[in-house]
Amino acid sequence: MEHRNLGRTGLRISVLGFGGSEIGFEKAPQSDVDRLLHSAIDAGLNVIDTAAFYPESEKKIGAAVGSRRGDFILLTKCGHPGNDDPQYWSPAALAQSIDQSLKDLQTDHVDLVQLHSCGESTLRKGEAIEVLRRAREAGKTRFIGYSGESAARRSMRSSAGRSTRCKHR
Repeated sequence: MEHRNLGRTGLRISVLGFGGSEIGFEKAPQSDVDRLLHSAIDAGLNVIDTAAFYPESEKKIGAAVGSRRGDFILLTKCGHPGNDDPQYWSPAALAQSIDQSLKDLQTDHVDLVQLHSCGESTLRKGEAIEVLRRAREAGKTRFIGYSGESAARRSMRSSAGRSTRCKHR
């Protein structure tokens, strides 16, 4: 399988990746997730992307391939996309979300954790970005970033001083 660099991270990722939203939203049986992920990894796919927002996705991924953590690059997202309600974006909520993701994914770290489409006003406060920085410093993630629209992404770059997307510790 062809691999490419993920930004400036130094990570080499397969051009095909596994997105975990459907297994959560479509309530895929664990046996299907097990078979699908093991087959994909065995075929050379090495990137799995999920989010705390996808129902049961992280738990199913952790149950399926948590024991194979060294075989793939793991990406997740925290927060509640499309909802700028402060309850989803407070530092405490984001930190708890990251910790819960690690538990559900059956790992001590992810390769990339991203804010999941929060609004520009949340990014401008800087608190959400600071939670990601602390997670990186604590070894819970190797890289931090933002998954969302361009206006908010530009805001994240300016409030961080430079691009925080896929920034290594």
